[in-house]
Amino acid sequence: MKTALISFRDIHLNYSPKAEESLVWAFNAGGIHVDDITVLSVKDDLGFGKRFGELEQVYDNIVILCSDETTFDVKGFIAKKLGVGLAENVNARKFIEEYNEKTGKTGGSEYALLPEGSTVIPNFKGVFQGFLAEGDYTVTLLPNEPEAFGAMCVNYILPYFEKKYKIRYDKLTLKLFGVKKSELEPVLREAKKIAKNKIEFNVEYAFGDVRLNLVYDNNTPKMLADDAVRHIVSAFSERIYAEEDFTLGQCLFNLLSLHKRKISFAESFTAGRVAAALISVAGASGVVNEGITAYSNHAKTKRLGVEEETLKQFGAVSSQTAFRMAAGLLEDPETDVAVATTGIAGPQSDDTKKPVGLAFIAVGGRSGVHVHKMNFSGDREEITETAKNTALYYAISYIREGEL
Repeated sequence: MKTALISFRDIHLNYSPKAEESLVWAFNAGGIHVDDITVLSVKDDLGFGKRFGELEQVYDNIVILCSDETTFDVKGFIAKKLGVGLAENVNARKFIEEYNEKTGKTGGSEYALLPEGSTVIPNFKGVFQGFLAEGDYTVTLLPNEPEAFGAMCVNYILPYFEKKYKIRYDKLTLKLFGVKKSELEPVLREAKKIAKNKIEFNVEYAFGDVRLNLVYDNNTPKMLADDAVRHIVSAFSERIYAEEDFTLGQCLFNLLSLHKRKISFAESFTAGRVAAALISVAGASGVVNEGITAYSNHAKTKRLGVEEETLKQFGAVSSQTAFRMAAGLLEDPETDVAVATTGIAGPQSDDTKKPVGLAFIAVGGRSGVHVHKMNFSGDREEITETAKNTALYYAISYIREGEL
């Protein structure tokens, strides 16, 4: 089974491969390897026709990511290739109407026009409906919206292909933190040998957070797969924070809920991002007490009780200040776990001449607070996001160590 992807970009906007990367991840996670990726201009109808013609001679599946910016009729082109016309799909119309009713929006009826005989792939995040159409090959069209097509892949496309090709894939996701590519790759190579090359790995790195997906078909002896997983777990047991596809925020929420504890945040250079990552999880009001963005020294003093002498002697970016910020949160009896961050995100250092990327993350409770000194690298955004994820991870580790 060979699969190709065609995507479109607006040449007047900065191009980011996020959509293509997200789709490749979703397909790989389901056992379907994407063998070829083509990115074309939203106006390049001739280039699209030529490339599609080349791909249909070779590939079993052609996947197209399309958007409203595409200036030509992609669906009409596909219908013509398959020798059918375009017609309103009753199910597509129903999904559009349901989305409009839920959001209070109107319009989008044109997205109910699909090639005759195609199968609609529901999009619950918008009116642009996807579809699968069969000919000498399978054509799949999806909206160029990563937040939408992830669920479309998992819930509809991958099961469709599993049924069509009579292959069932078993999948396991491990979430790790702070594992570098240079550390992970040799372990995965050995795990693949253990599994006699019958297991595939897909890895995604994002600001210290690592998502590792393991995929193998139902013909793989379970013992081989288990031995490969055991090898990975033994190598990184202390840095695996979830054995499901949970975010750091979701994992922290689950632990706080399990232990019936509440958490508070005092953030300086992360500016509320740590708290926001947890608050984005449904039900977070049950585990979050407060979040304070204490950016200035004045705020650290007045809101968190950091002594002026501490700030004068050690500076705002110091282990002493981070400790006092967390201690200030713990003075509230409603707070069981405290997380505090202070650092220099850049692009320039402050007047203390401390290096960009230096950060202190304090995590703890009434049994004690530990301050972690970090030296992050990258630009301002990379440093801030990595610090945010690191703070969440340390909070998870603190709760799991049973110090509550």
